[in-house]
Amino acid sequence: MKRGFLVLVLILLVLLIAYSIITDFPVFNRENGFAETGEVITGNATSAGISLTITISGPPTLTLLKSENETYFTATNLELNFTAFSADSIWYKIDSGSNVTITGNTTFNTTSGQHTLYLFANNSDGNSSKNATFRVNTTKFNVLYDIYKNNGSSTDFNASSYEDIQNLSGAVIEKTGHGKVSFNQAINLTNDSNPGDNALDLDSYTNISQNHIEINTTAIPNFNKSATLSIYGLSFSDPRVLRDGSVCPSEICTEINYSGGTFMFNVTQFTAYSAEETPASQSPSGGGGGGTAGVSGFVVNPDEIQVILKQGGTKKATLKITNTGTRKLEIKLEEKKLGTFLKIGNTSFSLNSGETQEILLDFIAREDAIPGLYIGGITVKAGGAEKEIILALSIQSRESLFDVEVNIPSGYTTVIPGEDVLADVKIYNLGAIERVDAEVKYEIRDEENNSIKIISDTVAVETQASFTKTINIPESTALGTYVLYVTVTYGGKVAGAGVFFEVAEQGVSAREKVFIVVITLLAVISSIAVYLWVLHYRKEHRKYGETGYEDRRIDLRDVLIGQRE
Repeated sequence: MKRGFLVLVLILLVLLIAYSIITDFPVFNRENGFAETGEVITGNATSAGISLTITISGPPTLTLLKSENETYFTATNLELNFTAFSADSIWYKIDSGSNVTITGNTTFNTTSGQHTLYLFANNSDGNSSKNATFRVNTTKFNVLYDIYKNNGSSTDFNASSYEDIQNLSGAVIEKTGHGKVSFNQAINLTNDSNPGDNALDLDSYTNISQNHIEINTTAIPNFNKSATLSIYGLSFSDPRVLRDGSVCPSEICTEINYSGGTFMFNVTQFTAYSAEETPASQSPSGGGGGGTAGVSGFVVNPDEIQVILKQGGTKKATLKITNTGTRKLEIKLEEKKLGTFLKIGNTSFSLNSGETQEILLDFIAREDAIPGLYIGGITVKAGGAEKEIILALSIQSRESLFDVEVNIPSGYTTVIPGEDVLADVKIYNLGAIERVDAEVKYEIRDEENNSIKIISDTVAVETQASFTKTINIPESTALGTYVLYVTVTYGGKVAGAGVFFEVAEQGVSAREKVFIVVITLLAVISSIAVYLWVLHYRKEHRKYGETGYEDRRIDLRDVLIGQRE
């Protein structure tokens, strides 16, 4: 029975290790009694050491990282970053305002002009303080990047100072579900093709969509830098990189990795990149590629456009159409459901084989436009084929007290009917001096602007509120593209933002995959345990006869029910 007990202990230990691997539970650590000290155990007696404790006392060590003694071009969501060691409590104030207690890095709102940020920390040995005088000039510069705000790991450009953005390192733009650009060189954001306009329009001159990453380096030559590109959601076996629809040469594109549908590669300069399957008769040439939104000889990029405007505002976007066939095409564009909100620059033109045409789109919200979400599209017709481009226009009240941002994490951009979609929501209080209760509405709409589901909450907002909202997709929902539209209403004024997601066919979710792995692992361990137990049971019941060991056969059913004939 001692051996049987040891087998049981071994089984339990294996199960514990499996649980640790699956759940990341720290089984082997100092708190659980399995610490690794790095000492060699020799078995020889040693003398006991002397425990020595050194205590260093004094006020907290405080370092203020942001905000700096520089100029910022936004008064909203400014960063307060710091380090504090040996601090019992930490607080800050702006100018002569009230003290605000904090426990870590945070953000704050202020107004235009010069301000002083005071940061304090204390403990039983005394106080420490730091301060920085900064300026806010909202007309100094403006970065338009609504598409990328709070989208994946995208850089929050407006959180940087005017001085910082003239030599900004590590810039990232990402659109979850489609792709990401991580720049490998510092960029001067102010040095675009028109540096005198004090603005940078990333929304209009960059395009990250399904199997397509593009930067218009004529309009923003300062972004023509080397970068690492990631294209998501591919289904190729062996992709390669396309540059403007042709195989990218190795001196420009270098493949890094292709795993789980994500294709990573480096580029030395910018234009339009995509991926396609490497032909079976050819070997990879520095990347992967393929067309986007391709239909019968032409591709259209992007396949969906999202725009946010205030009443009286305008914004531009571009649509690119490429003839990928071998014959000349007559292209026609038709607007769908947006009416006076959209003006298309060119609705009829010809494209020779290999040619590309950029179409300018002007989005216009009149002063008397009713705030809300307007879903429409553009139909592109050529060669007897059609392609629908989805457009989502969010119009906000001109003098809304709030601003709202919504993003769906990459793991939830595609769901199946009956599952939940998760939305990360941020609400900014732009003007109130105290906490107010705002009505927040979450609405799911289809491509035809039909409402599928509506949920309402009341959220208390002082300066900023951040939270994750879970919304169940009805099981009767048809497959297709949907928009999650989040609005914040207060005092009759509306602010809203939308984000696309897909409802797709049933598949195996990540959670189900983990469950399958766990069940399979437990089944294997259980089988091994039963086998070892049977071996042990048989060995214990062997008899010694005149002719040697005589094996008494054991019925496995008897072992399992604890009986023996």
